[in-house]
Amino acid sequence: MNTRRTALLLVILTVCVLLSAPAGAEVVGRTYDGYIHRYTADNGQDLYFVSTTEEPLVQYDDVNFDGHHDLTVVTALGASNAYYEFYIWNGTEYTLAERWTGDMINYFLVDGKYVVSQSNDGNAGLLSRTEICVWEGDVLKTIRTMVSEEEVSIQWEGRIMTETTNLDRLHVTLCEVDGLAGSAEVLWEKTYEPMPEGAEAMEEMDAHLWDGLRV
Repeated sequence: MNTRRTALLLVILTVCVLLSAPAGAEVVGRTYDGYIHRYTADNGQDLYFVSTTEEPLVQYDDVNFDGHHDLTVVTALGASNAYYEFYIWNGTEYTLAERWTGDMINYFLVDGKYVVSQSNDGNAGLLSRTEICVWEGDVLKTIRTMVSEEEVSIQWEGRIMTETTNLDRLHVTLCEVDGLAGSAEVLWEKTYEPMPEGAEAMEEMDAHLWDGLRV
C-alpha cells in the first residue's frame, strides 16, 4: 500500500479517534473563534493553547525522533482534517515547536525522519496538499510540497478577471522548497484528464513525491 493511501486511512482513523476521545484539557477562557485550554502535562507543567473544538485531543508522540515523547494538540477539527501544534520536550519542559511549514494537518511520521502533513480536500483524498518536513535542530522545515487540485485557469479582458475551475482535470505540482531562501523549484508537474478514478494516479504521484528521499 503506498504512502498516500496509508495516510488516507490514518486520516479516517484519526478523525474517528478525535470525535470519540474524552477531553484532555480544561477550558479556561474563550476567544472570538475558539476555546482557551489548559493542559497539565506528565511533568506537572501547565500548557495553554487555543482550539476551535471544546474537547481537543492531547496526546504524546515522539514527533522529532529523539527518543523522548512530545505533546501534540489539536487546534482545529473538521470532517476530514485535524490541525495540530507540537510541544517538544527539551529535557526540562515542553516548548511550542518552531515551524517553517504550512498548517500541520493529519500529520504522520515516516522512516524515523520525516514529518508529513497531508490535507484531505475532497474526491477521496485525491485533492490534497502534502508537505514533507524535516527537523533542523529544533525547527521543523518543509522540504517538499505537492498540491493536487482541480485545474484552475485565469483569463483577463481589460480589468475583468475570469477564473474557471475544470472539474474534469486534475493538476498536480511537486516542488522542492528552500524556506531560508524563500524559493520553490518545480520538480514535476502533470495534468490528468479526465479526473483519475483508480489507484494508478495516486501511486504515480506518491512515487514522485518520495523520489530521491526514500530508498
